Amino acid sequence: MVLQVNKMYWPDIGGVETVVKQYAEYLKRFDEVVVLCVNKKFALKTIVEKINGIRVYRCASFGTFMSMPISVAFFWHLFRLAKIADVIHFHEPFPLGSIGSLLLKFLSKNKKVYVTWHSDIVKQKKLKRFVEFFQKRLCKRANAIIVTSERMIEFSSVLKSFKDKIVVIPLSLDKRDYYRDYDVNNIEQSLLNLPQGFVLFLGRLSYYKGIDVLLEAIEMIQEDIPFVIAGDGEFREDIMRRVQNSQKKIYFISRQVSEDEKLYLIKNSKFLVFPSVLPSEAFGIVQLEAMIYGKPVINTNLPTGVPWVSLNDVSGLTVEPSNSKQLAEAIKKLYFDEELYTRLARGALERFNEYFDSDVTNKILYNLYADVINKKV
Repeated sequence: MVLQVNKMYWPDIGGVETVVKQYAEYLKRFDEVVVLCVNKKFALKTIVEKINGIRVYRCASFGTFMSMPISVAFFWHLFRLAKIADVIHFHEPFPLGSIGSLLLKFLSKNKKVYVTWHSDIVKQKKLKRFVEFFQKRLCKRANAIIVTSERMIEFSSVLKSFKDKIVVIPLSLDKRDYYRDYDVNNIEQSLLNLPQGFVLFLGRLSYYKGIDVLLEAIEMIQEDIPFVIAGDGEFREDIMRRVQNSQKKIYFISRQVSEDEKLYLIKNSKFLVFPSVLPSEAFGIVQLEAMIYGKPVINTNLPTGVPWVSLNDVSGLTVEPSNSKQLAEAIKKLYFDEELYTRLARGALERFNEYFDSDVTNKILYNLYADVINKKV
């Protein structure tokens, strides 16, 4: 049995949750896979459900504090499930999981322990200092540590001590999920009336996404360029107010879009803008969703995997974080320079095919699990 341990699981949506789902659904071909997570809302009982052949435990919870779910039941289920698992696979950062990993010392040393390191803790400085003690102990116990890009090794305060254990497995997408027709009946009419050639921002409206920088950049652009901002989050009301007060062509879809709507928006966009400003943004899977369609990306030079996913002058353009002037210039350059656009669009698809196709990354994951998988065959 393979036990995947993370804060949340699908249908709760996020970059990390997407990875856990991909790992779980690939590995179930070879072994039973169980996911242990925590209910993000207050819940008196642990819920056990089956999702696409994966047994999922959503532990009873007191809710969240400082973005961390609080659950006593989690530790009991972690210990119970870890005892019967062949592999325990932690996804960091998840403070509850980091602390719970101390229970591994009561288990057999023969068990495989893997850690996928998605990012360091960034925003909660005091919590970071406390949790890093447990994270380092977990990494010391781990047989291997997976990172989504080599840049993460350079800038992580924890990983620099464990370079000999690190395996790079980028996030990936399955083309079969994207190379399909969308159902127009599942797309809101207002989206179907969007102007052609719009520049797209798609994602959560969170503190580290840099949407304020994007809005500043849009105001600097004198040329006639339509923009679409789609997503939901804590800054929705502020963004709505700024869009309403702007004279620019900004179409704000202030909600989480459906899968068909997402495909429609990406396919019909000119390119994606990804202006994140803090290393809380470790990778940016929406960059892959653009590149799979041959759409260039304008991203930022964060000390994470973000600028490695889409490379400057290869599959898009990279600007400095929080630099609205640079962002405005990059948008204009990519929008109006047809030769540059064509070259970067071709580069985006080629880079996706080489590094981020799930067929490529699944081979690396298979090799990591090979010893355990072969015992089951």
